[in-house]
Amino acid sequence: MREVLATLPRFEKTGPSHAGLAHERYAPQKDDEKEENSSPWRRWLNWMDGAREPEHYGVAYRRWRGSLTQWHTASVEMRATGRLLAGHGNASPTGVGLTLHHTWGVPVIPGSSLKGVLAAYLRASFEPAEVAEACRRLFGVPGDEQLGQKASVGQVLFHDAPWVSSRGKEGAEQQMLARDVLTVHQRGWYGKAESWPNDYESPNPVAFLSVRPGGRFLVALSVAPGADAETLRLLRWAADRLCEVLRDWGVGGKTAAGYGRLEPEGNLVVNPPRAVSRPSPERDAFKAWGEAQRAAKTEQRKVLEDFAAQWRPRLLPLSREARMECAQALRVLVRSPKLQQRLEELLRFLVDGV
Repeated sequence: MREVLATLPRFEKTGPSHAGLAHERYAPQKDDEKEENSSPWRRWLNWMDGAREPEHYGVAYRRWRGSLTQWHTASVEMRATGRLLAGHGNASPTGVGLTLHHTWGVPVIPGSSLKGVLAAYLRASFEPAEVAEACRRLFGVPGDEQLGQKASVGQVLFHDAPWVSSRGKEGAEQQMLARDVLTVHQRGWYGKAESWPNDYESPNPVAFLSVRPGGRFLVALSVAPGADAETLRLLRWAADRLCEVLRDWGVGGKTAAGYGRLEPEGNLVVNPPRAVSRPSPERDAFKAWGEAQRAAKTEQRKVLEDFAAQWRPRLLPLSREARMECAQALRVLVRSPKLQQRLEELLRFLVDGV
């Protein structure tokens, strides 16, 4: 298989279209060649260095971000101030793993990593008695039959932190990955333990890939709809502490060398869940009527007159959310500038009753 992949045309200057697939499947065997052009391994590293965000990833990112509206969610965009290496223990052709999204190939910080680093930060920064209850509610506790303790799950959901789409904005051509190096100085000791560590062996540079500085990630924590005020305070407190540990400690591998630090861009925002639209026969009937008017190309003035005479009295008893949906549907039908004042008067009365 590797020999077949070696014949595929690649190593374009623009980098791979799917960095995850290229990282896991297209890496050639390592070699000892010193020259870039004569070493497939070095050429592959340079090619990966040019990886950029896929063309249609922005659609998937916006869909994912929209899915957060079903919970109470605390979220903030964070920018990597240095290099980031998440998943360095994963199996990888380079010997140093990197977590990339399976479908899109963009860098991602696993939610389990965020949960783990926050747990370590709370244990190190507070007395156990101070955060015992908060940790129990954040992370849950295992059960113990001998002590009669029941297991409980954490109340806060730690989402994976995806790469923030930048296409169409300044920096859209930002590269995601960077070529990196780790130099082992006692090759015999770390390899097969053939000799004791010493200072006269030749160093062994190990090339790998990490996330470039400047990459942005969306960090989000959620709790279920219907949460009480105490749980919402816990959500905000946990999100604030997570921002602190990502800024001061970092996440992922090689944090002692300065990797993995992230700074918030903007303020932490806590949003309530989006209101769920309940079934409404009248609302659905109005939308069907609107589609019929659109298909028949009914004059907009007549649409407005029919709405005022027939539909407004029928829609007033509906919930405010349903009336707002009907108002938006009517705005799509009536777009004439001459009718906008009358349209807004009718919709104001429909939605607010004034």
